[in-house]
Formats: sequence, structure tokens, C-alpha cells
Amino acid sequence: MRSPAGIIVQAKLICHAARSIFSHFMSQGIRMFKPTVLSTLLFAALVGNAHAEYPDHPLFASYPNAEIERYERIDYDQFELPNGPAGKNDQVSKLTVQGEVTRHSYDIKETSSLQIAKNYQQAAEKAGFSWVFKCEGAACGDSDGEAIGNQLAIHDSVYNFHRKPYYFLGKKDTPQGPVYVAWYIGTYETDTRVSQVIVQGKPLKTDLIQVNLAGLKTSDEPTAQADADDLALDHPLLSRYPGAELERQQKIDTETFTLPMPGKQPLSLQGDLAQHSYDIKQVSTLKVFENYQHALQKAGFTEQVVCKLTDCGNDEAMQKVGDAVALHKDVYNYHSKPYYLVSKLTAGGQDHYVALYIGAYESAVRVQQVIISTKAVQTDLVKADASELKRQLETAGKALIYGIYFDTGKADVKPESKAALTEIAKLLQQNASLKLYVVGHTDDTGNSQANQQLSEQRAKAVVNALTGEYKISATRLEAHGVGPYAPASNNTSAAGKQLNRRVELVQKL
Repeated sequence: MRSPAGIIVQAKLICHAARSIFSHFMSQGIRMFKPTVLSTLLFAALVGNAHAEYPDHPLFASYPNAEIERYERIDYDQFELPNGPAGKNDQVSKLTVQGEVTRHSYDIKETSSLQIAKNYQQAAEKAGFSWVFKCEGAACGDSDGEAIGNQLAIHDSVYNFHRKPYYFLGKKDTPQGPVYVAWYIGTYETDTRVSQVIVQGKPLKTDLIQVNLAGLKTSDEPTAQADADDLALDHPLLSRYPGAELERQQKIDTETFTLPMPGKQPLSLQGDLAQHSYDIKQVSTLKVFENYQHALQKAGFTEQVVCKLTDCGNDEAMQKVGDAVALHKDVYNYHSKPYYLVSKLTAGGQDHYVALYIGAYESAVRVQQVIISTKAVQTDLVKADASELKRQLETAGKALIYGIYFDTGKADVKPESKAALTEIAKLLQQNASLKLYVVGHTDDTGNSQANQQLSEQRAKAVVNALTGEYKISATRLEAHGVGPYAPASNNTSAAGKQLNRRVELVQKL
């Protein structure tokens, strides 16, 4: 059995698999030390420690005979480290740092917080760390500094382990960036718990996502890469985050979808819809968001909405945003540290929208991705001949006509409207008792009163064409215009506006 006198360095016992980690920290100026009786840095788990499931941090290993109660590592994240005593109402001043975040919770039986604290303190000082803040006992603030421990704890609570507390916050500068280490050490009865956070500063990599504008051109060719069958399910416009696993996806030709726009009106869109849900392990929402945002900005997208953490509402409000774009209509537990982004690019005569909701659960992240390429419904797939118009009138009481064309802001029927006018005339000729309201509709661009007047003028122009060229009795037709007041779709996209500019035939009794 090893001596309980301290944390022992045993570099010679480092397993082969950990050597690359050792070299990484050596290159950053963090030195390892030879064995001593008292504590120093430990690189690998000591022989006999049953920590196969959760590894110790390569800088500081566990105190002898400590059990890892919980472990979490995030590749890149933001973390707030307490740098002062706890005040009333659990208020604590905090130092915000960024980098690779590793958190451990250790339980140690029948050992005082004093002995454990002195060993960690000596190990850090020998490694060249300087103290940003440290305290013990009542000096840690209200309730023995319990709020400090809660800030470090993976469970967000040290529970009863806040008696006889010690807290250390140290920093060491390296060529790759600062390294911060924090320990909150508290006891409960005869046992002690160590809440440890180590933040390794490093630059954020922001080229992990790629935007392929050529992907906006529809192609049935599978992606020629490793795991091509799986990658071919991604949207051709946007690559997945490295290491992401596809949880679910769907693609629908010409669908409607409403994007939440916190602080603005929801955005109702119509077009080709693609939804993807990706799971990513051991990474932060911050890093994933920064990479998606960087990729879209680089490709020329303009941001319509950006929500970072609590920018756009509390936890409940942001969870509802995630639910609205999620494939399951529920983000489940993946709503911690949320980010939401809606970006737009106009290309190839279409508006392309990308919406991303990024939320975390423990050390995993889920990305809810929505891509919509707006377009009008292809209305010539079903021919509206006289018999079809009659069927619509009998079943719905009205028939929608999209084949009558006008120049913008004008009420002159264009020549290419002849096919639609011929079918309307045929309908009336085959049904001698049929009378119709001819109702003009516009989109909501411009003045609504002017649009209402324009829609009535267009309806009258259709009536005039039917009575003049096709000799339909004027007593069977009555023109009206409702302008933008009865839309068939949204007025926020080109596709929606096109659907709103129409003529309807309504049966008159």
C-alpha cells in the first residue's frame, strides 16, 4: 500500500497510451517531477487505483485511494472560476476563462481536508503555479464557501461536503496559453470530497465546418468519402462537425416551416426542407457554435438572429426555441448552455435559410439543424382544366387560379394568361347556371389600401376579358378585390408572395 503522506509522482509507471498526452504538456512548459515522499504532480493513475472508467488528469492525479465519483472533459468551453469568497445569497466573484475544461469529483475516506489540501497546494507550487485566490474555513465566505464548491462541482452541488473547506485557484502561463487549476476540498463526517477543475488555455479552432455553395445545385450523386452512405444523408450545403453522429434526418420537397425568431415575428417559409439532428461527444456548445457561425459568415450568409446562452430569454424560453426546430419537436435534456442562429443567403434566385439550435447535456452536445431553400409551389403539376375547376367549386366552394398574369403594380391581363382564361370560359359555357365572384388577391408589399384597389382592378380586368373575348354574360360575373387580407401563404419570402398573388373563383348563389 502506498504511503498516504501525499500525491506521489510515478512517471515511470506511465502507460504507453498516455505518452502522447505527457509530451503535449511538456511542450507547453508544464514540467513533471521525480518521485518525492510528499505530494507533487502525478501524470498517470497510480498502480492499484481502480479508475479504468474515468482517467485522472495528466497534470494532477488523484490522492492515494481516492475514488473518482464523477468525471467530465469538454474539448473547448467557457468556465467561470470563483476568485473571491462567497457572499450572501451565494454571490461569488468569478474569473471567466476558456479552453479545454476537465472536471473531477473525488471521494476520499477517513482523511482530513487539511492533509489533502496541503498536498495539492505543495504539488501546484512545485509545478510553478501562482495563486490567484485561496482560502480556508470561514475565510471562504458565507456557509463555509459552499457556493464556491457548487460552482466547481459537476452536479452543481457539493451537497454536505463543505465542512472545514479549502479552496485554491492557481494559474500557470505556458506558450500555448494559461493553465488554470481550481480545487474545493470539503469534508462530511469522516470523508472528504475534492472538486477539481483544470482549464487548459488554447486557441479555438474555427474551420471544422465547411459550407459548399455548389451543394445548392441538386445532385443525386453520393458523397465519395469514407462512410459515404452516412455522409450522403447530410445536406450538401453544410458539412457536419467532425466526429458528429447523425441521430435523425428528414428531407421534404416543398414544405412549409416556421422558424422562431426571438425578438421578432416568427419567419414562415416555404421550400425544400431538410432537418438533421447530430450528437457530438466531449465538446462544448460554444466551440460547435463558433465553428458553424464562422463557416456561414465565411460563405457570405447574413445573420438574421443570434442567441447566445441567455441573450434571448431564460432557460424555458430557449428550450421552446429548440423544441420548435427539433425533429422530435423536443430537445429533451439537450438545452443546457444553448446557442441559436438563423442565417440567410440569396443565391440562384432562391433564399436559403440555415437555422441551428445547439444545446448540451452533461458532456455531450446535440445540434438541431434546419435548412430551407425557398421556392414557390410548382403549380403546373396538376392541370386546372374546366372539369378540375368545377370539382374545386363543388368541394371547396372556390377555385384558385395561378395562371393569370399581370405586370407589377398594373391591372392589364398579360397574353400568357390565355390558357387559364380559356378554361374559365369553358367552365362557364358548360355550366349555364353557374355564377361566379372573381376575387383578386395581392401580397402585402407596399400600401395595403393601394393593394386592395389594385386587386379589384385586376378582378375587373379578368371579368372584362371573359365578357369581351369569350362573350360570357356580365350578369354571371362579379368582380371584387381583397388585397393582402386573405393570404394563402407568408409574405416574408418570394415564394410565399407568389402564392398570395392570385385570382380566386367563388361560386355565387
